[in-house]
Amino acid sequence: MEKTLINELSKLNKNEKLLLVEALWDSIASDPEEVEVPDHHKSILEQRLKTLEEDKKNGSSWKEVRQKYL
Repeated sequence: MEKTLINELSKLNKNEKLLLVEALWDSIASDPEEVEVPDHHKSILEQRLKTLEEDKKNGSSWKEVRQKYL
């Protein structure tokens, strides 16, 4: 990134920086297919899905949880 751009960004106040971050994030999120998921994230998701499948009989349905706690 250009040094002059970084210098200009450092002059923004906190609210302006937050608005900029929000705009940047929205531009990234508008096309999620372009953002590659890191392999270590994929492996964590695979492990969690495996755990979920293996432990289905020990869990409770949303209906059961809602009746018990809400």
